Amino acid sequence: MPPLSVMVKPSSSLCNMSCKYCFYHSLARQRESYSYGQMSFETIERVIYEALKFAAGGPFYLSFQGGEPLLRGKEFFRFVLDKIREHNKKHSPVALAVQTNGLLIDDEWCRLFLEGNFLVGLSLDGEEEDNINRVDNAGNPVFGKVLASAKLLQRYGVDFNVLCVVTERAAKNIARIYKFFASQGFRHLQFIPCLKPLGSGYSPFCITERTYGDYLITLFDLYLEDIRNGNYVSVRHLDNFALLAKGQRAEQCGMNGTCGAQFVVEGDGTVFPCDFYCLDEFKLGNINETTFSDIARLAKFWQFIKGSASESRKCLSCAYYNLCRGGCKRERIDLEKCAAYKRFFDYALPALRKIY
Repeated sequence: MPPLSVMVKPSSSLCNMSCKYCFYHSLARQRESYSYGQMSFETIERVIYEALKFAAGGPFYLSFQGGEPLLRGKEFFRFVLDKIREHNKKHSPVALAVQTNGLLIDDEWCRLFLEGNFLVGLSLDGEEEDNINRVDNAGNPVFGKVLASAKLLQRYGVDFNVLCVVTERAAKNIARIYKFFASQGFRHLQFIPCLKPLGSGYSPFCITERTYGDYLITLFDLYLEDIRNGNYVSVRHLDNFALLAKGQRAEQCGMNGTCGAQFVVEGDGTVFPCDFYCLDEFKLGNINETTFSDIARLAKFWQFIKGSASESRKCLSCAYYNLCRGGCKRERIDLEKCAAYKRFFDYALPALRKIY
């Protein structure tokens, strides 16, 4: 059995920030319930119990996103750790992760992250001038607070990745952004292309195909230079392209040609197949009324996964299909990468094959 992946939204779409490009805010506005409320202790225990039963001793990846998951409070996360210990009868290897904007991080949170061996994803778009789209609910900049949180995580030795949303503006300034992250000692980076709101035809933040190709090549040059100088900085999607270039599977969702089998659990226990598709028409049931085993047998669940494969004749006949795989289902809707990827792979493939 492949590793079980469950993402929990403990605070649903509730957040203490108002990022101008937030995809979950725009997505939540398209469904009947903008917020499913704060997750109860009973619901998270049910999630943990059913997930560990379904994992049956196999690996279990449990992540927390939002909105802002830390709004649910420290007692909720301590409860999570207690219930994993209580219900993990078959000794599944459990990996925990949390994605946060960093505003609430303090010493006590850091100690809790260490206790649970959490991998923290910290959202930061670069230097202060690069964080203009990330503001609190009063419209105030948050760069200083988030950077201070990153330094606190470093001081405690918490494992964390920096998550940077790549807008058109950010893509054109990727050299400055990458060098800033490296100068701060951030060794694990995830660059996430900004997407349009689902169903929308326009966003001022999305990347053009030409800019995306320039961005990939510039970033790869910086990444490769650091590797050759013995100063490796992990850039997640480039690491995965290196794996694919040698015929191995990518570890990142959306890079193997189809969606991975994942359960996303909203605040009231409603289950969806993907973080990008937490919409009414994709509901798979409620974990308080069913089990992950039953959801995994639903035709609707498997139709979603099978429907994520690219069937484009252009893709299937492309020399680089085994590297691109048609891309993430959600990204294919509104982010054209074809020419950008061809430029990038023409340029980078020989070096990608030699990495690792």
